Amino acid sequence: MITSEQVTLAYQLFLGRDPESPEIVNNLCQTVHSVSALREVFMRSAEFRQRMGEALDKNQNVQLRHPFHLPHIPVEAEISDELLHKMFDRIKHEWTHLGETEPYWSTITQPQYHRDQFEEHRKQFYDSGKYVVDIFMAAMRRNNVNPNFIQTVLEVGCGVGRVTDFLAKSFPKVMATDISKPHISVAKAHVELQNSKNVEFVHWDDPRALYQMPSVDAILSVITLQHNPPPMMVWILKNLLACLNPGGVAYVQIPTYRNGYLFETERYLQTAQPNTLEMHFLPQHEVFRIIADSDCTCLEIREDGMVGDESQMLSNTFLIQRNP
Repeated sequence: MITSEQVTLAYQLFLGRDPESPEIVNNLCQTVHSVSALREVFMRSAEFRQRMGEALDKNQNVQLRHPFHLPHIPVEAEISDELLHKMFDRIKHEWTHLGETEPYWSTITQPQYHRDQFEEHRKQFYDSGKYVVDIFMAAMRRNNVNPNFIQTVLEVGCGVGRVTDFLAKSFPKVMATDISKPHISVAKAHVELQNSKNVEFVHWDDPRALYQMPSVDAILSVITLQHNPPPMMVWILKNLLACLNPGGVAYVQIPTYRNGYLFETERYLQTAQPNTLEMHFLPQHEVFRIIADSDCTCLEIREDGMVGDESQMLSNTFLIQRNP
């Protein structure tokens, strides 16, 4: 486990400065697994390489995190409703099991969030949700979307409510959804403990539940779609964008590339069902096709570092706006 003190010390040793904010520190605590991995994060950063170049009085070549020569990945993205329902049931079964056994670890896969260690780290876990809302708000402001005009927010994949309560403190109405009923039960208890009264929880126990979502002003989905096969990501994103009011925005994180990844529906459905996390990828061109077909515009796309080796994998966060 990485501590906030270790992260702060790394900033001071490698970059010669303090961290930008406590939220940045907390995010690194959540996403970096070991001291050696933390060292790699800093040593591979452009800021560190620039400082080294200045110290050695010569230019340093910054290594591309995601090389441009990597090949296309074959992904089956469109399937029949029958196969989609089978896929949905499979994912629901996996996440129901995870919610019953490891609700916190399945949200943030750090060892300290296993059930037998969680209480000692509860505050750190739930405090980390503020960072997600902060960067969501910042993305809107960067793109001339006024958060004060957002009345209703749909959170897709609320899990155990790590982000939900911070959304409730920032917006008048939050609809928090998840495919796992056990996760929602934990989220409800947490939100009630925080005395938030403006959250409605919705269990997506059937694909038809997504078709019944009301229109909203904003959608937030981070580290959720990545655990669904590409055809489900396509189907979910299409239906989510259809829920946006004109001028409304969706802040959505999607892994878009892994070298060597492929997805074939028939092969996937014939493999034994795991009782652990799945990780999937939807190519950028598929995301942009859905955005265009949904009468929306991509206001911003950023690499977010939410997957592993960034020389082989890529994750993007999109800010998407429904055309007025």
